[in-house]
Amino acid sequence: MGDKSAKKSLEAKQKIQAADRELHRLIGVQWSYSKRMLKFDMASWVFGLSSFFSTITIANLCLLGTTLSTWVPLLIVSLAVPIALTALLVRKFAVKIKHLETVRRRLLAEYEKAMLTRVREMIVTRR
Repeated sequence: MGDKSAKKSLEAKQKIQAADRELHRLIGVQWSYSKRMLKFDMASWVFGLSSFFSTITIANLCLLGTTLSTWVPLLIVSLAVPIALTALLVRKFAVKIKHLETVRRRLLAEYEKAMLTRVREMIVTRR
């Protein structure tokens, strides 16, 4: 009986270690992915903004003059859209991380239960 509880606690411990490794890996990937996406978003916004003003300058400046009040909100929205998309894409990592944390808590409870069973068996056999 002691071998069974020892084996169960060892298996639970190995599963916890695997979940911890995956959790740390996902957190690292999430941060690096977020940084890369935000850098790309800013670069694409700057490129789009410069292309927009270059086109306006080459085509005709009168296109920008009278409707400036409509262009400014569009430029702000054009900055917000890539950032919002990045937030949505990073959310998939947050969901995976939350799931792994739940699995880890469940495994820890299982490990504690197996260890308590093992200790109880050790105490009972010594009597």
